[in-house]
Amino acid sequence: MTNARRLFAAVALIAFHLFGPLTGHAETGPKTRAASVLFKRFETVAYARTDFLSNLDIRNFGEDVDSLGDLRFPFIELIGGLHGLGPNAGRDVGKGYSAFLAGAKDFAGPEGLGMVSSRTCYIGMVEGGAQPDIEPDFRQASYESIDGRQVWTWSMPPYEGYPRPTKFYAAQIAGSYFVMTNNREDFQEAVNALTSAENSESASISAPGWETFSAHKYWVYRLFRRSGVVNSDAAGIRDLTPDVIALTFFADVDKRESFLRVLSSDKSVKTAPKIFRAAELNHFQPLEPGIWQATIPLSKDEAGFDALFEVFYRFGFGVAL
Repeated sequence: MTNARRLFAAVALIAFHLFGPLTGHAETGPKTRAASVLFKRFETVAYARTDFLSNLDIRNFGEDVDSLGDLRFPFIELIGGLHGLGPNAGRDVGKGYSAFLAGAKDFAGPEGLGMVSSRTCYIGMVEGGAQPDIEPDFRQASYESIDGRQVWTWSMPPYEGYPRPTKFYAAQIAGSYFVMTNNREDFQEAVNALTSAENSESASISAPGWETFSAHKYWVYRLFRRSGVVNSDAAGIRDLTPDVIALTFFADVDKRESFLRVLSSDKSVKTAPKIFRAAELNHFQPLEPGIWQATIPLSKDEAGFDALFEVFYRFGFGVAL
């Protein structure tokens, strides 16, 4: 097993037991509104159905490699943070919220080996009915008042590459959402936006190709920031040409294929962009001027795992080995 697979397996084996299976489709209203909140505040935004996250069979991860396991990268801190509250917290939260969005920004490398860290915000969405009663799962958390709201707070102990604890903030919001962040300021901004009457009426998404990729049960979008970057390697942009302005990844899980779309500011360029560090993986085809796309099989082998490992490096979820 490669070092990358060992590190991911340690987190993924915990994740397998957290979320119970669900069926159905996410509501367009809450999904669009929550996505709009994250697109305005974060560099990378990801979406996954809760049943999809729970149904990735990784119990034999070390022997039977499945590239689908890589798709958990944007949600690892959500999974790990809830697991820190107890063995049932993630499962109970997953039963009540049919899908999750993740926002990430300010990517920073670990001290030594480990995953890239970031300021993250997760938003779970209810699919019809009332919010679930998850209060018992947060007995281990403390309460903190933020803008007059009682908020659950707790910490995850230091882990490889990060000698300091990670503090989480979480609450059930506006009858439809579960918000969890690793930063107080991001929590305040997300909650204020979700509870604002103005935002509820004007939610919109300006990301190119939104109607195409948002129809999938899994997608990730990143609009690259070039200024104020602390570590370009951790941010996944060290060797990325300046004309690459955004990436979109979306998966058709049933057909076991995924698509990586590159948006370039140079609409006249005739050469495919070099997104993958391994040259043999850069098989992009032009869709229209300034837009290139590659098809990536979601295969059950090391090659598929390594390809998606490279993809998520570009979205800010890299690993220092």
